[in-house]
Amino acid sequence: MAKEAKKKLPQFTTPRGTFVYPKLTEPDYGTKDYPKPDGEYSLKLRMSREDAEAFVNRKNKDGVSVQSLYDDAMREAEAAFAELKVETRKKLGAVKPNELYTVLYDQETEEPTGEVEFKFKMKASGETKKGPRAGTKWSRKPDLFDAKGRKIGGGVNIWGGSEGKVSFVGSPYFIPGTAAAGLRLMLGGVQVIELVSNGSRAADSYGFGQEEGFGYDPDEYRGEEEEGGDTSDSDNEGGSAAKGEEDF
Repeated sequence: MAKEAKKKLPQFTTPRGTFVYPKLTEPDYGTKDYPKPDGEYSLKLRMSREDAEAFVNRKNKDGVSVQSLYDDAMREAEAAFAELKVETRKKLGAVKPNELYTVLYDQETEEPTGEVEFKFKMKASGETKKGPRAGTKWSRKPDLFDAKGRKIGGGVNIWGGSEGKVSFVGSPYFIPGTAAAGLRLMLGGVQVIELVSNGSRAADSYGFGQEEGFGYDPDEYRGEEEEGGDTSDSDNEGGSAAKGEEDF
């Protein structure tokens, strides 16, 4: 009997959202108390609940939606739960669904803020367990792209507050020991539409919008940066003032 081909997981791309605690350029190995020995890339993506609901119900190019995949995962979990020993089912009670996203609440009023967060993860390294490549070590990282679709190389720090889209696949899971079930959102690639890096802030956080006028082209100013640029006293005074303001 021929071996059944591994089922391809459906791929999705989110709408634009805000990055929260992005760990996209270097693996996160956890802490002493909660280590992650294989390393992990991760990202939370915040958006309005309205946008999130529209997204999870929208079908991808294969005619599958995140919500339908999640519903299938829960049906599979119910079937798997029914196969557990009676003693185990009595102890666990029922399947415990993990929702697709976390609803955010105002910490003072305890009312919903109208925003939600999706969480995406990618294991950074591991070892092949089965097949002809068993025992082979592997590593990976998410593909990162800029707003124009160009690959982002090294040296770019992506901080919280950046905005963009996430490409991922949805993988159903059921954990017999706890009866927890849901859909793993497995990180694949990220498009950074607006970058916040090294403490910088996005233009709209200052109240700035898009206007006609000066446009910055890094290629045009590269020569000046390499030569050190203008170091006049007036510029130095301005730089000192700006540094002083950061202390408040």
